[in-house]
Amino acid sequence: MKKIFVLMSVMLVLTLLAGCAKVAEKSAEQKLEAQIEKETGNDAKVDLDKGSMEITTDEGKIEVTGVGDEKNWCQEGAEWKFTSSNPGEQANAKWTIKGLISSGEYAGLCHVEYTVISEGQTNKIDYYFAQDGKSGYFEMDAGGQKVKQEWHNQ
Repeated sequence: MKKIFVLMSVMLVLTLLAGCAKVAEKSAEQKLEAQIEKETGNDAKVDLDKGSMEITTDEGKIEVTGVGDEKNWCQEGAEWKFTSSNPGEQANAKWTIKGLISSGEYAGLCHVEYTVISEGQTNKIDYYFAQDGKSGYFEMDAGGQKVKQEWHNQ
């Protein structure tokens, strides 16, 4: 599960970078694929025209759809999906961008719903984070109690 979170975090940063690369020439896809492959050690396919990425890992496959540009870094409806390929460890995870929050405690932050299905159980976590990804919050229900955590990375 920890590996999934790390891979999804890497995908978030790489998705933001993909938006920046879209304005460049066709070789931007190849550069981005090479960067992903270098950072993850796994095969990657990037199609910026379709707004999608796919990374095949030892643990499974990650698919990203709805990749926006830097201006639309929190593109509502964009998704990251992870499908496990380990027979003894079936887990599927999905991040869905709900959009930028316009008011309240999380104003200006991107809201992402993270859903993981593992061993017949479904868990959901709501993430709220800044564009640079260095700060934010997550909320989840744990045994009937709402858990809220804030983070800051330097």
